[in-house]
Parts: sequence; structure tokens; C-alpha cells
Amino acid sequence: MHRLINTLAMTALVITLGAGLWQDWGLLTTMKRMIFSYLGFFFLGSVLILAVASVPLFENKSTEAEDDGTNKNKSAAA
Repeated sequence: MHRLINTLAMTALVITLGAGLWQDWGLLTTMKRMIFSYLGFFFLGSVLILAVASVPLFENKSTEAEDDGTNKNKSAAA
């Protein structure tokens, strides 16, 4: 996952560099925008990966609670 996030962030950095060269931005402006785009994509991608990775944690707890409830009801009815 880290490699995927890093690849996306580097792609954003290269696209920003291309835009800076194409639109003739100054050196400091281009560097600042490249850094912001890299860090923005890296941190937002990391947060998204953490959110996606945490979904099974919530699903397992709710599934186990439902299974426990149905097993108790079946044993009580029998």
C-alpha cells in the first residue's frame, strides 16, 4: 500500500512540475506547489488507506454480535 500511495504522490508531483514548466511559473512557486501536491496526495492517500483497512474491523464485530445473538435464540428455542 505504501508503494501505491508513493506512486500516486510522485505522479502528482510530476504533473505539477509539468504544469509549472508549461505555464512558466517561477522556481520557488513551482517547488512550493510540487511539495504541497506531493504531501497532500501522500497524507490524503494514507488516510484513505487507513479508512479502507479499518472497514473489516467494524464488520467483524457486528457480524460476530449478530451470530452470537442468533445462536442464543436458537438454543433457547430448542
